[in-house]
Amino acid sequence: GEFSGDGKSLIVPNTPNAGWVIDGQHRLSGIFESGKEIEVSVVAFLKLSQQKQIEQFVKINREAKNVPTSLYLDLLKHLPNKNEGDMAKERAADIADSLRRDDDSPFEGKIARITSPRPGEISLTNFVRKVSPLVARKGKFHVYNATEQIHILKNYYKAFEHVFPDVVEPKEGVSIFFMTLGFGALIYALPTVFDLALKASQGFRVEDIIKVLKKVDDYDFSTWSQYGTGNEAENSAGEDFRQNLFARFEELTGSVGTTLRL
Repeated sequence: GEFSGDGKSLIVPNTPNAGWVIDGQHRLSGIFESGKEIEVSVVAFLKLSQQKQIEQFVKINREAKNVPTSLYLDLLKHLPNKNEGDMAKERAADIADSLRRDDDSPFEGKIARITSPRPGEISLTNFVRKVSPLVARKGKFHVYNATEQIHILKNYYKAFEHVFPDVVEPKEGVSIFFMTLGFGALIYALPTVFDLALKASQGFRVEDIIKVLKKVDDYDFSTWSQYGTGNEAENSAGEDFRQNLFARFEELTGSVGTTLRL
C-alpha cells in the first residue's frame, strides 16, 4: 500500500496478500461472506515489521476483557521487554506444555490448548491463570527453576493419585481434579501442602506429599460442588481443604529452605 498524494488516504492494491490483519479477522471474514459493502473503521500500518505486528496483537489482547488465548501465550515468547506479568504467564505456559507432553505426568493429554476443553481437561488459559502467580517474581515458587517448578506440580498431582485414586479415576464422570473448580482449589491449597511437606520431610517428593495428604485421606471432595463456579468458588473449596489439613496436623517445627528434594 501507499499514501495518496495529499497524505489523507491509504491506497491498498487489489491483489492477494496485499496486507495482514493483526486483529479482527472474524469480523472481516463475516463482512466478506455477507457479500455486502460495509464500511468499517480500521487502524492501518505501512511496512510494519513482524515484531511490531506481534507487539500490537499482544497489546490488543492484553487490554481486552476476554481471557488470554493460546495464540497470545505463544506470541509472548517473541515479545521484547516483557513485563513481569507476561514473563510469569510465559513460564506457566511452558510448564503446562512440558506437563501435557510428559508420559510420566498426571497432566499428560489433559491440558487443552483451546478455551473450551473437553470434559476432564484443563484449558491452557485456566492453567496459566492459576499457576502464573506462583511462578511470578513475588510468587511462592519463583526461587525455583523451571525444572523444579514442573516437578512440584507433577509430584503434587501424583501424590493425589496415590491417596485419592477413586477421585482421580472415578467410576462415573470425570475427575474433579481436572475440572476448573477442582484444579483451582488444588492450586490454591498447594502452597500450604508444600510448606507442610518441607517442614515434615524437608522435601517435596511424592512420598513426602503422600505423608501430608494421608492426614486427610477421608476428605469428601464431593462437597466442593456446593461452592458453584468462578474464582471465589475455587478459593473457597481450596480453603476448606486447607482448614481440614490444619485441623489434622500437630504443630511442626523446622525451617523451610529453598533446596528441594524432588
